[in-house]
Amino acid sequence: MKKIAVLGGGGTGLTMAADLTLKGHEVTLYEEAGSWDNLRDVKEQGGIRMEGNAGSGFAVISRLTDSLAEAVRGADVILVAMIALRHQQLAEELGPLLTDGQVVCYSAGNCGTILLRRRIPAGVKVITGEMQGNVYPCRLIGKALVTSAFPYMTKKAAAYPAKDTEAFISAMEEVYPCVPAKNVLEAAFNSPNLSIHLAGSLLNTCAIEKNPDFRMYREGISQGILTCIEQVEREKETVMRAMGYEHVSHLGMMKNLAQYGQHEELDAFRQVAGPSSMTHRYIEEDASTGQALMISLAHNLGLELPCMEALVCLAGVINGKDYLAQGRTTGFMGWDGLDADAINRLLYEG
Repeated sequence: MKKIAVLGGGGTGLTMAADLTLKGHEVTLYEEAGSWDNLRDVKEQGGIRMEGNAGSGFAVISRLTDSLAEAVRGADVILVAMIALRHQQLAEELGPLLTDGQVVCYSAGNCGTILLRRRIPAGVKVITGEMQGNVYPCRLIGKALVTSAFPYMTKKAAAYPAKDTEAFISAMEEVYPCVPAKNVLEAAFNSPNLSIHLAGSLLNTCAIEKNPDFRMYREGISQGILTCIEQVEREKETVMRAMGYEHVSHLGMMKNLAQYGQHEELDAFRQVAGPSSMTHRYIEEDASTGQALMISLAHNLGLELPCMEALVCLAGVINGKDYLAQGRTTGFMGWDGLDADAINRLLYEG
């Protein structure tokens, strides 16, 4: 049994807390005071009801708190289940609280571990890493009620710095077994979100704006969207090759999803809600983190990603933001002017 702190009170955080509690771990669930509606529901219901393909049951969570210090005190493993737009603030608050021997895992990371390492005091020996994509496709569908379309499946993961990856994989074995990625950037770029979310959302803008209960995988995947996703995958592959990374394509699953009436094993996934608006994380998070970082890296490497850039541009026009200027770019990360070898060395050594 591990003492686990889950940071984040959204669907992923509640699903993690329920799943790991039902598996015998001692879980503390944290969310900041101003965003406590979901945890208030958990308190009122006495726990979290979990259903779906990741497992089922009623989980009585060991502790609910709006104190980050209380949440992480004594935790063996700290799981970050927050959107990337919250990573900077979390790093500033969490870094000084960490103590020797703790493990921090982001799901998904988008290189959030790098922001965190910059805030950990010198001499504190912790391991920080992140998964390739989210831990499972899950949603909060009622008061303290969560569902997941798939069970947890072993994922690639890496530590930052990558020289700690073996220790990170070992530490996560009892919680979420993983296999190693080269580094956190390879893990971030192989998340399915980077290839799918912007194309699937922007080409369904009208439907999303008319229907807050829009479900992309149930009604929004067409041949034109598949063609756009395929082009994003091609562009991504050029960057992955230049960086010396393995490229994982998610196009096959999307083609299966688009065969409505077939592949019944995907029906639960087709019911996953979202995006509910054009400011949903499918647009805001992906344009400002994964896509912005890949585009800026491509420019550093002398590569062009016209389809991906067009998607980020359209997202910015719709939401009135310049994601490439304001997002998690190579400039933001401090990598401008570095070639592939230099970035990979930095990601390995820290």
